[in-house]
Amino acid sequence: MNMSVKMWVGGCLAAAVAAAGAAWFTTAQEPGTTHTVCGPDLGRDDVVAARSQAVAVVEAVENTRYREDGGSAYLTTRVKTLEALKGEFADTVHVTQGVKNGGSPGRYATEDPDRYAVLEPGRRYVIAVQSGSITGAAGTEAWAWYAEPAERGLVGEREHWQKAIATPPETAGISACEDIDAPAG
Repeated sequence: MNMSVKMWVGGCLAAAVAAAGAAWFTTAQEPGTTHTVCGPDLGRDDVVAARSQAVAVVEAVENTRYREDGGSAYLTTRVKTLEALKGEFADTVHVTQGVKNGGSPGRYATEDPDRYAVLEPGRRYVIAVQSGSITGAAGTEAWAWYAEPAERGLVGEREHWQKAIATPPETAGISACEDIDAPAG
């Protein structure tokens, strides 16, 4: 197994373990209790930029593979790099993201479509890569942990993300926590 595959698998396993732990923690609480859930605040672009290996504006070209593994589902999409904002992206990169069945054949969804949109061919997105390869080498792929429609246009996205990348978040903003009340039974 080559190193990029090991890194990708490791990244997927770490994300799956974190998601399973958060799901268990949320459901294991006694009714009528309050608990805290922590993680990076994907609502803040400075946090996304700081926690990402690479950020780029891309155009989704083709969904190339869907697979299920251990109860999780993954979609790989070939994207064309329009502008690398952090890191050095190849002209074409394969990007994998976690998805769930969206109801009809070939349609997928995510838990948070505003901050983690499913890449659809023909549309532009800002993606943030957490692990994997952005070199475009055959057989490599990157793990996108953030994908948002590029609605500001290429110049607008460049200006917005250059500012986010140049603004290191305060330590408290990196792992935002929120209190969740479990309803009484």
